[in-house]
Amino acid sequence: SHFSSSLSRIFLILIPLFLILILDFPHPYPTFPHPYPGFSSSSSPLSPSAKPRLDNESCPGQQNWTEGREGVLECRARGRPEPEVKCSKDGNSIAAGIPHLADRAQAGTYRCQASNALGTAERDVTLWVQCAWGSGGSRGYLGFGGSLGYL
Repeated sequence: SHFSSSLSRIFLILIPLFLILILDFPHPYPTFPHPYPGFSSSSSPLSPSAKPRLDNESCPGQQNWTEGREGVLECRARGRPEPEVKCSKDGNSIAAGIPHLADRAQAGTYRCQASNALGTAERDVTLWVQCAWGSGGSRGYLGFGGSLGYL
């Protein structure tokens, strides 16, 4: 009888202490900031998030097309979720990664923007459109200031 009353007293003390510990520490482990800037730990650990990034490898700053042939404005962004890329020049947009029939009016410098939920990255891409050899007589490459093509 003495043992059971002592055991009851111990449980009466331990149960409230246990409840206090549970209520004061709702997380099973402490959380720390992610060691790599630009990554978010809010999504699952297997799919980190990253701001958009445009670099010379995925979005070359100088690109050449030939007039009358198909050309593709190469500009892909890195990031997660996958960024949406839009390129425009003087208010006219051109879809990146999709074939277009090259025309000298498309030549110029495009501002490409990559956006996702974490931010936006920008990069200038200069598109050169060169005339094809033999089209329209003996035009060849027309240039200005010593450079080939149209800009």
